[in-house]
Amino acid sequence: MQTHCNAPGSLEERILGMDPKLSTIAKRIVIAVVALGLFPGAKQGCGSEEANETLLSPVQAVTTLLETADGQVTAELVLISTNVNPHQFVDTAVNPKVRMANGAEVPLQLTTPGHYTASSIDNPALIYVPGATYQFCFELDDVSAADQVAGGNFTAVMTAPSEEVSSFMIKVPAFAGDTAEIGWTPLARYGIVSIFNSATGVLVYKNFDFTDAHFDGSKWARLKSGGTLALGVDVFATPGEYTVGVCAVDKVSDWDIEVSAELGVLSGFLIGRCAADIPISVPQ
Repeated sequence: MQTHCNAPGSLEERILGMDPKLSTIAKRIVIAVVALGLFPGAKQGCGSEEANETLLSPVQAVTTLLETADGQVTAELVLISTNVNPHQFVDTAVNPKVRMANGAEVPLQLTTPGHYTASSIDNPALIYVPGATYQFCFELDDVSAADQVAGGNFTAVMTAPSEEVSSFMIKVPAFAGDTAEIGWTPLARYGIVSIFNSATGVLVYKNFDFTDAHFDGSKWARLKSGGTLALGVDVFATPGEYTVGVCAVDKVSDWDIEVSAELGVLSGFLIGRCAADIPISVPQ
């Protein structure tokens, strides 16, 4: 099959510094510089051929690339097919990887169904560079998962935010079963909030989670910007010690020009930094 992740001499490679020669502009170029209007070829709105292909594609991809407060970097690609009901994780992607502006490529390994991951602990080439462009791409010939877009161009690009991230408790629960509120900066970033039981390490809450393959868009609705997130009475339901983690991210998704047409409308790509964990104690 044709490989789209590393087409030699492509405009994408030239912009990323991979090839000094300018080649013919491809039909679909999903490099972030297009957003500045320097080159044509991106999706042209919901009535275009590319956007209609996005609407029909059953391949839903969600990625996160995060730098933690201690400098570790993690990357994850989650693949879900909505071509079947119930929806299913996709384990048949070929050559999934993250590519960076310096030319380094980090392979993503299938670790659990539908989840392909990498860590800077295992691969020091995975680094977070503020303002740099990152590309996720993979190949997929599995017709049962991808239907009419099998063999297509599955790729998206993101630019790493440069701002530092902070988080804080606006309202600490006064007792087990009380409500709480978390805040973060920058306010414009989307907050990914994870809460663990400090004693057991068990995840008790996450507002953006893909432990199951069901994907109807409600997951995206729980991802909020604005710098605050209110938590209900069921989050801190029992007394004890908890650890609150907040990551603030940028997002490209659905018909954004940085996303190739073959990726479904529920696809989204997140990149950003995480604040230092917040320990809290919840009394009886």
